[in-house]
Amino acid sequence: MSKQIQDLQTGELITLVPVTKWYKGNDMSDAYVDNILYFKGGSNESPYYKRYIEDHINVKWFGAKGDGSHDDTASIQSAFNYLIDIREYKNEFPRSYDLCCLIPDGKYLIKSTLLFPAFCTLKGESRDGSILYTDSNDISLLFISEDGTPVNQRTRSTADHLEEYTVISDLTIAGNNYLLNPTAAKPAPNNFGVGIMMDKVLQVNIQNCSVQGFEMAGIFSHFSAYISIKDSLLFNNRIGLLADSLSTCIFASHCVFRVNSQGISLYDSFSCSFVNCLIEANVANYLSQINGYPELSKCIGVHIKNCKNINFTNSYFEAHLENVILDSSNSNIFSNTYFAPFENADFGNSTTVVKFNGSSSYNKFIDNYYDAFNPHVYSPYTFSVENKSLSKGNVFEFTLKDHFDNFISQNAAEFTEFRTLGLAQNAPKFICTGANEQFMDAERRFIIDKTFGSTTERPTVNLYKGQHYFDSTLGKPIFWQGVKWVKADGTDA
Repeated sequence: MSKQIQDLQTGELITLVPVTKWYKGNDMSDAYVDNILYFKGGSNESPYYKRYIEDHINVKWFGAKGDGSHDDTASIQSAFNYLIDIREYKNEFPRSYDLCCLIPDGKYLIKSTLLFPAFCTLKGESRDGSILYTDSNDISLLFISEDGTPVNQRTRSTADHLEEYTVISDLTIAGNNYLLNPTAAKPAPNNFGVGIMMDKVLQVNIQNCSVQGFEMAGIFSHFSAYISIKDSLLFNNRIGLLADSLSTCIFASHCVFRVNSQGISLYDSFSCSFVNCLIEANVANYLSQINGYPELSKCIGVHIKNCKNINFTNSYFEAHLENVILDSSNSNIFSNTYFAPFENADFGNSTTVVKFNGSSSYNKFIDNYYDAFNPHVYSPYTFSVENKSLSKGNVFEFTLKDHFDNFISQNAAEFTEFRTLGLAQNAPKFICTGANEQFMDAERRFIIDKTFGSTTERPTVNLYKGQHYFDSTLGKPIFWQGVKWVKADGTDA
């Protein structure tokens, strides 16, 4: 017969149900009584009881205080270890609850890395109320672990032929710079401080989380795949999201990357997508250089190196000196996105929408909107190409003719250099379908030539040698000779 007692850790009234077997199938004995999940009965009642768990375990059952000063590392790790343990028996012994751990509202001080079991769920009571905090700058606060160790094998998990995911939701993950001024002077950052570390793991969902104050990265994906990040804030980190070593299929939606030193940095990765994301004012002082070596510079929205098929759509970039750096990265797409520069005299006025470094080719910027409060000082239309012999085939497509005109006029020095080097064919291509104009091989021309009309309707701009036109007034075809229109026999038309 079940009974109720008061939990000594939380003060809550809990229900106990009689059991004769431990969760691993062994006969119950005093050795398995932990006064957390298993309890010993009194006289004239069942000898052993188990806590009735509705749908999750609670870190406070294991002794976590959440008062901001008590070291809760061991207590929370004990809760995680229980999940790791019962996960191995989930298909053998039925249970009434999911593999889920709750972090009630509170500030939990963490002194060393927490190993959270893959394919389980970690959820807070509320995003801004449930805070895992570390004052150390050299740990990964939360490490997703396949087997309870910091070494993963990139294993996919299935249950009843359905894929399972690790879920982390409704939490604040806070580093040693949490709630400190992001732009205040800082010592040289440590290269190990990470909020959520994914090392060789698959299938992770991060939902409604806030990750702040880490000296390397808020979220770090290393050789991991099938990562979903939704409705989350990456704020005041050296790098908001860092991914490297063939990380793939990272999907971020409705996320904010704000006031980091760099919003997003992707290295040696592919097939990642960012939708409805805000990347704004990443000027935190973890990095101090401006317009310097990308790995050491702040005020960068997105840095993409040795990557391909990275897509940003319906997103927002504002207040960076370099909104996008593409470094030896190919076939990436930015579409239906807003771009505006950083308009602050303290940072100078050398702003770029995109910088093409190394051999960055065949990237597309499609139907974006480019804007600035003071465009004559802080241009939202400039680009730069570091290696003009290696980068080629990059394309800008426009809906608005003024964007098309401004990109051509404000990048005249770049186009002149392409021509001087004899590399005009490598210059970015600009297309404005609404105006029937394109800028190819560093020359302006119509996409579709006007080929028929009267003498007064002859084309007068974007002419190229050999262009033909049927003059209905003359009743015959004429050709642009380079400086004038001529008839087929070479005489003036």
